[in-house]
Amino acid sequence: MLSNINKKWGNILKENAAVFIGQSDVFELDIESLTKEITMLIENGITTFYSGGMGGFDRVASGVVHRLKNTYTHIKSYLVIPYLSFNVFDEKRFDEIIFPEQLEGVPYKAAIPRRNKYMIEQSGTAICFVKHSVGGSAKSLEIAMKKGLNIVHIDAKHDS
Repeated sequence: MLSNINKKWGNILKENAAVFIGQSDVFELDIESLTKEITMLIENGITTFYSGGMGGFDRVASGVVHRLKNTYTHIKSYLVIPYLSFNVFDEKRFDEIIFPEQLEGVPYKAAIPRRNKYMIEQSGTAICFVKHSVGGSAKSLEIAMKKGLNIVHIDAKHDS
């Protein structure tokens, strides 16, 4: 059982929060570019990072934030789970695990898209690694763009 699930948390300003949106396949992800972008966001006031913990991008991005906490001790990393039986890959990476009250009783298949929309609504910035125009990540990116979030696209690796 998860030890630190929270259903409510304090007032986090949207403009200081970022959500990760990305796909499971991260073979082409430029981790150096991701680290530079996250660092630049921190240095420009982003203090809170939301992850859905579902795929490769979420895992890599939350790992980068976890490592950056050694330098930027004021930043926070939250895992937002879609249902209570969610399998958390590494609980130690996160300051808190959040299960939003709005997701209680939501049907299993609807929980992930609603959780994603919820994280977007809590954020002012979306850090994205979306290579395809279909699927959950593409839909989340579309919602983030419609909501007017600052969109930060992370590049794929370039062969030299």
